[in-house]
Amino acid sequence: MNQEKIGSFIAQCRKEKNLTQSQLAEKLNMSDKSVSKWETGKGMPDSSIMIELCNYLDISANELLSGEHLREDQYQEKANENIINIAKESDQNKKIKNRIIIVIITIFLCLIIAVILNNLYKSTKINVDYDNRLVECKIENDNIVCSYNGSSLVTLCSQKVNTDEETLIFINGKMLLQNKIHSHFETWDSMAQLNSGETSNFNSGLIIDKNRDIIDCKERIKVYYTNVSFNKIKNANQNELQEIIEHSHLIAER
Repeated sequence: MNQEKIGSFIAQCRKEKNLTQSQLAEKLNMSDKSVSKWETGKGMPDSSIMIELCNYLDISANELLSGEHLREDQYQEKANENIINIAKESDQNKKIKNRIIIVIITIFLCLIIAVILNNLYKSTKINVDYDNRLVECKIENDNIVCSYNGSSLVTLCSQKVNTDEETLIFINGKMLLQNKIHSHFETWDSMAQLNSGETSNFNSGLIIDKNRDIIDCKERIKVYYTNVSFNKIKNANQNELQEIIEHSHLIAER
């Protein structure tokens, strides 16, 4: 279907009716920009207004789609051509729509995969649950020595809180999220060794020097393993601190 020919024909018929683009647009409740697009071949009238447009221009839909005035003997031939052209354009539009849908679905799936991979491999640390077979803590002289037995991918961190009577040390095991997947079998193997009575070397540890790392440390010291965030521990009042202690594991004291 030749849009430029159809557009020129619309302009010709409009001028024959002594109508401006704005006047024709007003009759059709359209903008004059729409009429301009038709006449320049940059667009086609929508099927919902095509009959109304033809009535205002005093032409048939067959003539509009042919882009010219038709003699009576031409009507059937042009009608067949227009039907075939409309069917071809419909098929092309369906193919384009299907391609667009496929592209959108592909992009959407790629985004989902990217998010999943990002969540799997981003450097976010997650808490490691307490297991008395894997965590060991000793207070030796002025040092607190904590070890995690099972995976070298676990990092031990500490947070100190001083009360009126004692110093509380909270220990937290962290593992990088991307390492968790690759370390499952390593951790399970270590736990299986422990269950069978075998011992394994400590793979990661934390040494806290009382004189260097713990300022104003009390003589009485308690060490807890916890999954509570250190920010929450630092900002906890007395009641909240007591609740944190109740949900933590005492692993050493002096």
